[in-house]
Amino acid sequence: MPAPSRSLLFYVVIGLIQGLVWLTTVKGEGQLLGFSLSVALCVAVAVAGVNLQLLGSAVLQRGTGWLVLGLTVLLSGISAWLLDTGHMDWLQQTWCLAAIVLAYIGTAFILAWPTGEGLRPRYEDLFRHAWNNVFIVFLAQLLTGLFWQLLWLCALLFSMLGVAQVKDAVESPVFLWLVLPVVFSLGMRMGRENEKIIGLLRGILLTLCRFLLPLSALIAVLFTLTLPFSGLQPVWDTGYSTTLLLVLAGINLFLVNGVFQDGRQGSVYPAPLKRLVEASLLCLPVLVGLAAYASWLRIDQYGLTPTRIMASMLVAVMLAHGLAAVWAVLGSRQAWLHSLRLSNPWIALLSALLVVVFYTPLLDPQALSARSQVQRLVNGHTPITEFDAETLYRDLGQPGREAFEQLEQRLQTDELFDAGRRQQLLAQMAQVRQPTVAEDHGPKFEWLGSVQSSSESLADATLAQSQCGGKGCYLWAVDLDGDGHNEVLMIPRHTYASQLFVFTWEDREWREVGSLSGNMENLEGLANGIREGAVKLVAPRYKTLSIDGQELRPDFRR
Repeated sequence: MPAPSRSLLFYVVIGLIQGLVWLTTVKGEGQLLGFSLSVALCVAVAVAGVNLQLLGSAVLQRGTGWLVLGLTVLLSGISAWLLDTGHMDWLQQTWCLAAIVLAYIGTAFILAWPTGEGLRPRYEDLFRHAWNNVFIVFLAQLLTGLFWQLLWLCALLFSMLGVAQVKDAVESPVFLWLVLPVVFSLGMRMGRENEKIIGLLRGILLTLCRFLLPLSALIAVLFTLTLPFSGLQPVWDTGYSTTLLLVLAGINLFLVNGVFQDGRQGSVYPAPLKRLVEASLLCLPVLVGLAAYASWLRIDQYGLTPTRIMASMLVAVMLAHGLAAVWAVLGSRQAWLHSLRLSNPWIALLSALLVVVFYTPLLDPQALSARSQVQRLVNGHTPITEFDAETLYRDLGQPGREAFEQLEQRLQTDELFDAGRRQQLLAQMAQVRQPTVAEDHGPKFEWLGSVQSSSESLADATLAQSQCGGKGCYLWAVDLDGDGHNEVLMIPRHTYASQLFVFTWEDREWREVGSLSGNMENLEGLANGIREGAVKLVAPRYKTLSIDGQELRPDFRR
């Protein structure tokens, strides 16, 4: 990883350009170019800036700048399309993580391009950049965070002296969006210059991989060998078997690649541990195959949704990794797992291609899911009583709404079903079309007995906000201290309640002054007892002591 030959000014300018674009977008609330184009521009300067910061002067070699431009246009273009008014649902929410994955893969290949051999980048360079980039970005984020914390400390110190202008300047959007990107850019340069530090951090992580791989391999082998005795039904009964199986396979692949590194390492394990790792790699197709079957069962039962399509693509990538791992165990002749040097780059490119296909009109998973859901209804695979019209209308974006309206039009004729079932389905769809009523998430109270005056202020109490949502709370006005004025006992109704809270009227508001604890397994029984008058006040068994106006409170164990 050669040190960047670009000057310090080069990195300052990149940071300033990024900051200016982001500041203009934030201050203008995306109105200048429109929301989607404004976000696309922000994505463009982020992707291009990071690649230029990592490349340094290498951006001028072998047409690397064109690759940076291509990746920038690709990511910003997908962002603009997804943020269009017709695509504001599930895809938009998951695109941020997918964009990071796509940028990570693309950046690693771009950084390896200047030193490549023909059209194929060297695996050693891909390995180095793929791991080093993570630590360089982490170092830049760490520097930015520490810089901000020091400035915040400075602002607090001067505020303590009555100089509020420093705090106002530090918190101003202009300062935040112009200075912090520059600091981040300088942090990227530090990471590029300090090859030994980045190499040390990478070495620590790879050492952890070497230590953890045998344990992970043992878990995978034991789990696979146990399946013939336990059967597969317990796996299907979990409801999340696909996720668990893919996580196990993914952890093994990550650790194996951390140990394999660039394929030029010497002997990393004695022979028994090598055979254990190889056995775990042979188990990967079994684990991924089970995950694929579990995913197919869900699709066969309930049809396609964007999440199930994404899960299927992830299964395909993991299956490719699993088959490549089997070939590395059985077919590598030059060195241990040598063929991973050939398979890993191609599978990485396959992963990037699937991300692009999934988030562009090439696949349009929302439209594909909408067609699947309607077709299953028409074919009779989904009974009318189980048809999820709300998901079709609200969760599948514009394609889902169009499919919903087309289905409504078809139901106006005698094309589908009999008259009774058409009316039943139309009634369900009419219910879905009704505007949603905003759910009240505030505290809910039910008084046991008389309502205490000025009780409205209880809704503003912090405890009421945290304890009385959902099922709400019971309130009981009772004189607990015998002073002739009622306190209010708050009884939470949620299942994890551990105490009751006591409020008293002080300074024209209700304030919490204590709590009651004990057996909280039957709070409904306590409420019924209060309604029926079966709950009585009990005087303390032990009296307290008072000396010079100070009270010694009891804390007896029995």
